[in-house]
Amino acid sequence: MSEAVKMHHIEILIKEGNRRRLFLVSKEKADAIETLLSESPEDDEDFIDADKIFPDLNDSKKLPGIVFRGIRAKTGLTQAEVAAKLGITQVDVSKIENGKRPIGKALAKRIEKKFKIDYRRFL
Repeated sequence: MSEAVKMHHIEILIKEGNRRRLFLVSKEKADAIETLLSESPEDDEDFIDADKIFPDLNDSKKLPGIVFRGIRAKTGLTQAEVAAKLGITQVDVSKIENGKRPIGKALAKRIEKKFKIDYRRFL
């Protein structure tokens, strides 16, 4: 017979302007977050502006390709593997990632189905 287990969680509240998000995490995860935050550098000299690394980040025409590349990086797949999953060529994947080929609605919906990302992010 199964027995109910009571787990203790720690609340973490993140505020971004008027937006608030509450997370319930285990003590182990909360300790890891606390360690990560306490090891953060205190001066801005250790930080690099994202625009310097990703100059195309604010280019609305290239943003779908950047998001697409991020999905591939997150999943650890090669361009050829992503192409096979989506039924396109590796060359097309490269063109999409570099902002040289748009992502149409049909392909965006295939991406949504395979990678569980809202297709509207690519249009």
